[in-house]
Amino acid sequence: MCFSATVSYSSAAVLVSTGAYAFRLARRMQSPYWLLWALVPVFFGVQQGLEGLVWQQLEAGNTVGAVPYALGFHFFSHFLWLWWLPLCSYLVEPGNIRRKIIAGCAMLGAFSGTLVYTVMLLHPEWMSVSVRQFSILYTFSVPFRGPFHLPITPAALYALIVLVPLFSSSHRLIVIFGGLVALSMVLASEAYGYAYVSVWCFFAAVLSLYLVFMIHRFINKK
Repeated sequence: MCFSATVSYSSAAVLVSTGAYAFRLARRMQSPYWLLWALVPVFFGVQQGLEGLVWQQLEAGNTVGAVPYALGFHFFSHFLWLWWLPLCSYLVEPGNIRRKIIAGCAMLGAFSGTLVYTVMLLHPEWMSVSVRQFSILYTFSVPFRGPFHLPITPAALYALIVLVPLFSSSHRLIVIFGGLVALSMVLASEAYGYAYVSVWCFFAAVLSLYLVFMIHRFINKK
């Protein structure tokens, strides 16, 4: 994310410890599926820690050495989040029609995430990592273009896969979380479009702390 390795490591420490607290809270709930929500800050913490390692490699002038850690970062950004957040929404959703919509997004996210991340793993040489205006810029340059073209941009498709399950939830607090995530996407795109992936993941990581409040509220309702 922005600024430095110190910021990434500090964020990682806060997120992992907060996620551990959320996990303890979620264990008190009747449904075990809230544990998956509690893991979201933990996973974001690990992701931020990996970006801290990317920072360290770049600061040492080792751009090639930064790529493996960048791939670890992209495991979350381009694979896990595409199906984990929809899955979390699906497992706690009581409405049948809503569950079908959310399940469709989860399956689409798992398929597209697996496809994209597999290409990344098979061709790490296509990835380059650099620093631009105090943010990390990830570039993945495919040396050829296929005949298939999506009717929407990959960024828009990503947003739909992540946001539709959150906005489709019958739980008001999850819908609010979806609104916060959508706002973070817009802010990251407008203010830091050149390093959108890194910056949005940081914003989303900070927003994941909201999930502690959400789980706490659900416990108090029981």
